[in-house]
This record gives sequence, C-alpha cells and structure tokens, in this order.
Amino acid sequence: MTIPTKPDNVQWTDAQWESIYAQGRDVLVAAAAGSGKTAVLVERIIQRIIRDGIDVDRLLVVTFTNLSAREMKHRIETRIQQASIENPSNQHLKNQRSKIQQAHISTLHSFCLKLIQQHYDVLNIDPNFKTASEVENILLLEKVIDDVLEVHYDRLAPEFVTLTEQISTDRDDAALRDIIKNLYHFSIANPNPKAWLNALNQSYLDGELQQRYLKILDEYVRLYLIAAQNAIEAAYQKFESVGEYPKHITFIDNHRQFLNALLSEPRINKSKLHEYQLGRMPAKPSDVRKDEMLNKAYEEFKSSYDQFKGYIQKVQDEFVAREDDSLTEELIHLAPRVAYLAELTNDVIDAFSKAKRERNILDFSDYEHFALQILKNEDGNPSEIAQLYREKFDDILVDEYQDTNKVQEEIITSIKRGDESNGNLFMVGDVKQSIYKFRQADPSLFIEKYERFNRTDETKGWRIDLSQNFRSRKEVLSTTNYLFHHMMDSQVGEIEYDHAARLYYGASFDEVDVPLHFNVLVKDQNSDLDINEQEAHLVAQQVQTILETQKVYDTQTNTYRKATYKDIVILERNNNNARQLQQVFKDKDIPLFVNSKQGYFEQTEVRLMLSFLRTIDNPLQDIYLVGLMRSVIYQFTEEELAKIRVTAPDEVYFYQSIQHYLAFEEKEQTLVDKLNHFLDDLTKYQSYSRHHTVYQLIDKLYNDHYLIQYFSGLTGGKGRRANLYGLFNKAVDFENSSFRGLFQFIRFIDQMIERGKDFGEENVIGPNDNVVRLMTIHSSKGLEFPFVIYSGLSRKFNMRDLGRPVVLNQHEGLGLQYFDETEGLFYPSLISMTIDLINQKELISEEMRLVYVALTRAKEQLYLIGTTDDDEKLAKLRETPIEHDKLTTIERLNAKTPFQLIYSVLSKHLSTDILDQYLFAGELADKDESLRPSVSLNYIKAEDILPVEETDDTAQKRSIETLKNRLALEPTQQSTLELIEAQLLYEYPHRKATQHASKQSVSELKRLMETEQANTSYDRVRQYQLGVATYDRPSFMQEDRLTPTEIGTLMHTVMQHLPFQAEGLTDDELDAYFDKLVVHSIIKAEDIRYIRKSEIRDFINSKLYQTIATSDQIYRELPFIVNQNDVEQEGTQEDSSIIQGMIDLVFVKDGTYHFVDYKTDVFVRRKGMTDDEIGQQLREKYRVQMEYYKRALETILKRPVSGRLYFFKFGEIFIN
Repeated sequence: MTIPTKPDNVQWTDAQWESIYAQGRDVLVAAAAGSGKTAVLVERIIQRIIRDGIDVDRLLVVTFTNLSAREMKHRIETRIQQASIENPSNQHLKNQRSKIQQAHISTLHSFCLKLIQQHYDVLNIDPNFKTASEVENILLLEKVIDDVLEVHYDRLAPEFVTLTEQISTDRDDAALRDIIKNLYHFSIANPNPKAWLNALNQSYLDGELQQRYLKILDEYVRLYLIAAQNAIEAAYQKFESVGEYPKHITFIDNHRQFLNALLSEPRINKSKLHEYQLGRMPAKPSDVRKDEMLNKAYEEFKSSYDQFKGYIQKVQDEFVAREDDSLTEELIHLAPRVAYLAELTNDVIDAFSKAKRERNILDFSDYEHFALQILKNEDGNPSEIAQLYREKFDDILVDEYQDTNKVQEEIITSIKRGDESNGNLFMVGDVKQSIYKFRQADPSLFIEKYERFNRTDETKGWRIDLSQNFRSRKEVLSTTNYLFHHMMDSQVGEIEYDHAARLYYGASFDEVDVPLHFNVLVKDQNSDLDINEQEAHLVAQQVQTILETQKVYDTQTNTYRKATYKDIVILERNNNNARQLQQVFKDKDIPLFVNSKQGYFEQTEVRLMLSFLRTIDNPLQDIYLVGLMRSVIYQFTEEELAKIRVTAPDEVYFYQSIQHYLAFEEKEQTLVDKLNHFLDDLTKYQSYSRHHTVYQLIDKLYNDHYLIQYFSGLTGGKGRRANLYGLFNKAVDFENSSFRGLFQFIRFIDQMIERGKDFGEENVIGPNDNVVRLMTIHSSKGLEFPFVIYSGLSRKFNMRDLGRPVVLNQHEGLGLQYFDETEGLFYPSLISMTIDLINQKELISEEMRLVYVALTRAKEQLYLIGTTDDDEKLAKLRETPIEHDKLTTIERLNAKTPFQLIYSVLSKHLSTDILDQYLFAGELADKDESLRPSVSLNYIKAEDILPVEETDDTAQKRSIETLKNRLALEPTQQSTLELIEAQLLYEYPHRKATQHASKQSVSELKRLMETEQANTSYDRVRQYQLGVATYDRPSFMQEDRLTPTEIGTLMHTVMQHLPFQAEGLTDDELDAYFDKLVVHSIIKAEDIRYIRKSEIRDFINSKLYQTIATSDQIYRELPFIVNQNDVEQEGTQEDSSIIQGMIDLVFVKDGTYHFVDYKTDVFVRRKGMTDDEIGQQLREKYRVQMEYYKRALETILKRPVSGRLYFFKFGEIFIN
C-alpha cells in the first residue's frame, strides 16, 4: 500500500492523510468525536475522482441518514465544481458534474431499493410495489399476529397451552404478542431470520452449549465474589482502627479465608458457596458505643461488612441456589417451548410476507432481505448480479459503520471486492458512539475488525485511528479522557479506552483555562416541588448564568462574541422531563425549543379531536363522550351532566342516560335542545364517516366548529394550529395505506399510545431561531454546540427489559424462564439468567457510550448536573472500590445512573479526604496531560435557587395596578375607577375566622407558623394542610420497595412497641421482638428488611433508652386534645381552635414528666459542621412543634415538663 508523501503546507494530520490515500486493503478508520471524519471522507472521494481519475458513479457511499447523504453529495458536488473551474479544460471533471446526480451516495436502504427496482424479476414481485407507511406496517403486523394466534388457539398444541399459561395473564395474551413481535424484529436483523429462529432451542439441548452457559455464569459469580472479597478486606482494614476485639477479628477473618479458598479454585464450588453460613456478627462492644470516634469507625467497618454480606447473599439467592445438573435438566424441559415460540414467529414471518405481497407493499426490512436474495445464491455464494456490482464499484465507503447490523454487513460483503487484505471497502466510525442497539445495531462488527486490523500485517485490513479533536477545548477533552479511562474497558463499554481511543487536543482556542462544571443539586426535602422540578430550576439558572457571564470564542478571527440562546443546548437521556423544563423556562421568560417525539397525544387540542373521533366511532365510551360534551365545542355544564345521569343512574353507558333523559317527563327544554343538537351532530358525522375518508371527516370537524381559528387564538396558538394540521396529515398518510376507515385509524392511534410511541409536537421553530434547545443525546449525535448542559444524570437507566419471562440477545438467542406447571412457580433458567447478565453488561456499555456522546458535543464549556438527597450516598460513591485503575467491574455493572459512574470517578480527583486504596494510580503520581481533568465541583442547595412564591396580597396589588393602567387608556371617570378599586380591595371583616380550621394538628400549626415566618401566604399553607386524599396504590402500581414515608411509619411502629429493659436488649432478643411484631400482624414479614436495625440498636445503646428503661412510668402514643387559646394564652374567641396531637412517648422519672418525639429525618451534613451546629439546626426546625407539645402537656398536667427529640440519624436533642 503506497501513500503519497504529505507536503508540509497541508492542513491534514498524518492519520487524516493516511485515511484519505490508503488503498489496496480494506480500511477501518476509528474516528473519535470531532476528529473531522466527514471532511476526511469527502476528501478521500474527491482525491479518488481528481487524482485517480475515477468516475463518481463508480463509488458507493453509504450514509446513516438521508440528510447525511444529501449533505455529502452537496459537499462533493461543490468540490467538483471548484476543481472544474480551476481546470476548465479537464473533461473528466466536466463529466463528473453531470454524473454526480447519478452517484450512489445514499443510505443502504435507498441502495437496496434501487437494486430491487432494477432486478425485481429475480424476486418474482410486481414492479409497481410501494413502500409501506409506518401506519400500515404497524397495523398489518398486528393483524397478522392476531390471525396466527387464532390458528394456534384452534389447534391448542400442548406446547402452546404451556406457553400461554407461562406468559399470558388471565385477562389477555398481550405479553405473548409482545414476545412474538420482539422475536420478529430480532430475527429480521439477521441475514437468515428463520435459521436464527430455528437455532434458538439448540442451546437448550446441546451439552457443549449448556456447559458454555455454565462457564459464563461462573465468570459472573467470580466477579461478585471478588467484589465481596474487596469488601471484606476493606472491612478488616477499617476494623483495625476500632481496636483489638478477638471475636470480631476472628469472625471477619473466617470470611476472608473462606473467600480466598473459594476463589483459588479454577471452578467455583457452588455447593460449598450455597451452604455457607454467614453467621451473626458479635454485638458492638460496649466501650465502642460510648466513644464517638470509635463508634464512627465501627459504623464505617459495618458498612463494608454489609456490602460483603449483600454480595454473598445475592450470589447464594440468584446464582447458586440450584445444582448444575438441575439447571441443565430444566433446559431440556424448556426446549420444546422455545421451539414453539420460534414456530409461532416463523408463521408470523410467512403470514406477514404474504400479506405485504397481497397489498404489493415492502417495508425497510424487505429492502434488505430482498437485496440479499438478489446478491446471494441459495448456497450463500455471491450471485452473478453481485459480481456485476463488484465490477461496477471501485470503492465502497461506509459512514457510521459502528451502527451497522448483520444483514447490512452481509449486503456490503456481497458487493465488495476481494478479501480484507486486498479489498476495496473503506469503513469509518467510532464504536464509542454506537448508541442504536434498540435498532439492532451490532457494535461487535466494528469491534471485531478494530481488534484484528493493523498497519503491519498485510494479510489483514488496515486500521487508522483519528484521535485528534478539532471541536472542543482541551479541558473538555482531558476531563472526558479521565472519566472514560477509569470506567470504560472491554468488560464494560466493550472497548479498551487506551491511548488509541483517547481524544487529543487539535483545536485553536485561546489559552484561557475553562474548567468543566459539575453541579450537584442537594434536594430541598421541604419543597413541594419534586426533584425533577428542582433540577429544572437549576438548569434555567445555568442558562441565565451563561448568557450573563460567558462569551463564545471564534477560532477563525480569534475574537469573542456574547453568548446567545442558540449557543446553548440541554442534553438529556430522553425528554421525559421536558414538561417541567418548559414550565420553568416559560416562567423565567427563556425561549426553549423541545424537538420531542413525545407529548403530541397529551396536547389539549389533539385530545379533544381524538375524543370527537372516538365518540363518532363508538358513543358507548363514557370518558370520550362526556369529555366531548364538556368541551368548548358543546359546553355542557357539570350540573347538566348530573341531571342527565341522575334520571338513569342504573344505565351502563352515559349515552343510554341521554336517551333516557330525552324520554323523561320532567326534562328541561333548554337541556333537551342542547342534547338534540349534540345527537344530530353525532348522527351527521357518523353518516359522513361511512362515505368519506378520515382526513375529510377531520377537515369537516375543523370547519364546522372553527377549531383551527379557536386554538390559534389561545396561548401557544402557532403550535396548537400545527398540531391540528399534523393530525390531518397523519390521517392523509393513513388513508394512503391499505387500511381504511375511522375504526382502523383509531386502532392505529391506540396502538401508538400503547407502544409508548409518540409523534411529538409539531415543529414550529427553525434551526437558526435564537432559542435554547432541549435535545435527547441520540438526536444530538453528529452536532456540536458552544455550551452543553448535560442534565438528568441522576435519573435511572431504563432496565425494563431485564428480568422478563423471555429475554433476547442477538448473539446468545432466547432465554426463557423455567415454569413449573404443577406448582405454578417461575424462576430463572440457566440461559435466561446468563442472557440477562449479558444484556445488563451491554445495556450499561451503551449507557456509557451515551455519556461519551453527550460530553463530546461541547465546544466551549460543559455543565454536568446531577442530584442527591443524601450526603451519605455521595460519601459511599467517593469510596467506590477500584481495580486495575478503574472502578471495579461489579460497581460499573450495577450502576443505576450516569451520576453514579461520573461522580464515582471525578470525586476521586476532586476530594481530599479519600483513602489511598480508593484513589486511582494517576492521583498518586504525575498524570499524563491528556488525562488531567479540569473540573469545578459545586454542591448547590436547592433552597438557594428555588423561587420565592408571590404572596396573594402582592399579586392582588399588582393586578389592580395593571387594571388601573388599562383603565387609564379609556375615557373612564375617576369615580368609576375608585368604585372598582374599592370593590376589589374590600375585605370581609371576619376573614381570619374563615381561614382557621375548627380543629388542627400540631404538625399543621407547625407548618403554619414556619410558613408565616417565611413570609409565605396563609392560603398556601391551608392548601397544603387540606391537600387531597391519598389512598393505597393499587397492587399493580406498587413498587417492590417501601417509600421513605412508609419506612418512617414502620420505624415509628417498631418504636411504639419496643420493650424497655434496664439491661437492654441483646441482638437475639431484638430479632425475637421483630418476629413477634409479624406474628401479631403489627407489621408485614416482608417489611422487616426495611427496619433500620442498626439505628434501633443505636437507640437501645443510648443514654436515653437507659433513662426511659429505669423510669417510674412510661406512656406510649399518648393522644391529647386542648383548646388553642389555653395553650397559646393569647388571641380572641374568634381565633379559637381545638388542637389535637399524638406524643410518641411520655415517661415519669423522679416525679418529673418528660416527653420524647422520634424523628426519622434524613438530613444533609455539610462539610465542617459540628454536632452542636447540626443539633441547633434540628432543634430550630422542630421548635414550634415541641413548644406546642410542651405547652399542651403543661396545660393538661398543671406542672412543668421537659422534652427530647430523638433522631435515628443523629441522636438525642434536649428541649428546655
């Protein structure tokens, strides 16, 4: 391979120059973010045309999107024109200007379509086929699955019956249908879908494959055991700082020796591991309890031990509970069910293909598979047509190769020349940006070549690394490198982040140091706003700060300009938080554009139209019927609807109630007229829909009721109008399919909603509009922005596909859970367990790559925003264990959020109080400049950035001033203005009495006084106080864990019955007490795991417990009712209310009464704060409540009392 010498005056780097001129072998260019791959690809094409004299139509250029293809063609055409102008006598260049229009620069789907159009005779299909719309494809596939299942329900084969029992519910077979759909989509991403399906059950029958899965499971068990070993070693080291306690040392050392012995064996002894008893740790030594420093050290040791215990229990419960022989026997039992699932899916493939042929339509998967049929003979060898295309194309260039799937790879391989040592295939991409696994993209295709291709071995392809980044400031690059160097490798991330994978600075910014900003928002527990809303306020503040303080550097002119809205992008994993951001940005008058595929069906105007259409189709749907009647179109009042219903309360449908009311003797004529008008319209539109298309019906509704005009006049009218026109256009697309009628259209919409597939609001903002943009990371790929705010870091990864009854993987096949028909029990099979673990690794790997894409969009500055509600969680993340200078594999695999990964890495660089064992090697030695992060870590209290709400009085005065200003524009007399103002300002003389409840709890009075002290309106407190009724969540909505509030209630229940004994309670006695609570149905057995046992133990060991245990009398959960005036000793009779409350515990010692209030608060301990400072904060927080308790008891007992607060997270606080 000969590459021309690079002149000194060219702009290209050495790697770029090689990428442009490398020939003679297949070439893989690993192009990192911002490395100029598109420019290199265009230049390579241009040089092939100009330097090598190749015609542009003898090149096949494959892009990922149609937009990329158009941009690529435009760039090439522009360069050809420039070259032709510079060389007017060059006939070859003149020819290229005409041939560019026929150039094969397109997506692979477009290439396949042309191939089919030219060779349809090979396929024996009608050449007048059309492409199926998304609407048609969805509806037709659903119909085909219906038909196939109907056939199998008629047959009722034993395997089918078992499958339906295992997968379907009593209500429907939706789960089975979803599995078939998923299997269909997975299978068609393979060159031979039926062969892939038919091979699925082989893993269940083949002994060697079974042993392979057992080995994979062993590898994961070993990973967990290594993590457990690290945890018990950390526990051992931490206990050394506690002191010499032989029982504890022996207890820990026994665990260490057991793990060391277990891990020294080549295969994990599962029986020994499963039978291993963790035992009960010896009680905390009494002298440790009394010493604050020792107690803290002990708790740190206990935390590491609990981590060890958790790992061992997980392995015992999930991975080694059954013997290998049992696991493999279960697979043999499952094999017929897997084969039947494959048969069902094969039937769907055949039926779907037949249905499409009958309608003469093709979908995108047909493009690929028909292209393969044309290019491959039945024996798998290239066809004559493929040979022609091999001769036709001198070069095949594939952009974004990391997003290719197996079918596309097979198509490309069929038309390329030679093998990799002498081929003509040029591939460019970045596997670190492979983020389309949900579209069946297969990054392993890239990785396999990346690891095999090299420069020196001429029998293999040539790999070139483009690592220089020309987009971003060096601080963005070095911080990104640091982060991924410590968390991405072939285990998690699927590629080593080594020297070749790093980003190297290549831009020409000034030398000003611009650190990355990592903002951690500490949740305000007292705010009515949820954490997402609080985060939205921080994002908005960050935008305002950028606009006020930042400038954009122009690398061409070396000058600065002021930052504008359109310089800023907000990136999130999805747009689920878009509504909160839109509202906050609207309140702050910041223009925000959300290019979302969500929210369309939630828009008022769209919901109204869908209700109208559903009612026309079937008026026996109460929700839509009543919604339409209440809407702006017909304007029935709630009172009128009640009158209709009350005349026929026993009717099943509201439509029947209408008919009944019209026949009612005592009906109101006005209401009758409205109903007749409504029913006449309904009848008219039903008749119209039978003879006209859906879009014609929609158009008639718009015109008859002036809906376009009405919604255009509302706030956001431009977008509302676009949404209505969008619905009309979607109906046009629907009618262009092979489906017809209102019922089918509504079914299509319903399926879109059920699938969670939204259209998104119609786009009314252009790319050059000066607005802040909210984008998903996926939609930002390939783009760049001066300022990137990457928010939502603390939202959990989407792991819904893990742990399902059926799990799928392109390489591993299908994992079916074991179902015992006789017992009706489900549990993971060997293959479903293993595939779940593999899928988890692939999921976390892709989430890592999404983080990489997000970080590398930034040119000037990058802002990361995460949230926390607990400083202890941050402390644990700072001490995330490491191995081989990376976070441990298990810690990465078990990560739940991007924040967990990012903070665990960056905090090790930014914190000064971390033990050396938790630091990366680079923190202890000089660091490579490309790995030297530049980060500003900021902890921001939410209460410092949340807005203070306007009081009612202020709002009223502002409204009056606005009215005055408007009236001043009219020839209004002064007396009229004074009269209006007097009426608006009138205040009911006894208004205060109307605002007081006749009975209030102490907690409500506490909130009231705190709010008044904070200058918040009383009405706001009353709204919070009265609130709305809350009910138990339905079982199907309940999570498998308790909420913090429920845990607080559980802790109070435990304390309510806790025995007080002068000698305290041993661990065995405490466990027996918990069991007793379950036996007596005071708590649920499954809730025991949520009891904070260590905190109960700390209370038992406390001085307060000992004082109570040795007291004369104890009263638990003491209720009281007193007159508010008696307690407050002020106010008038008009203000008087009854106060009721419940005191957790009252005890009498030496004739003095004392009360105790337990608190389960989780509070944030700021760095540097002393216990006295924290105690004062907590005492002040509950001062009002404790004063009421104290006064109430003193009023009742006629003697002084003292109080104590006991915080499970802090300890006792005495109240005078």
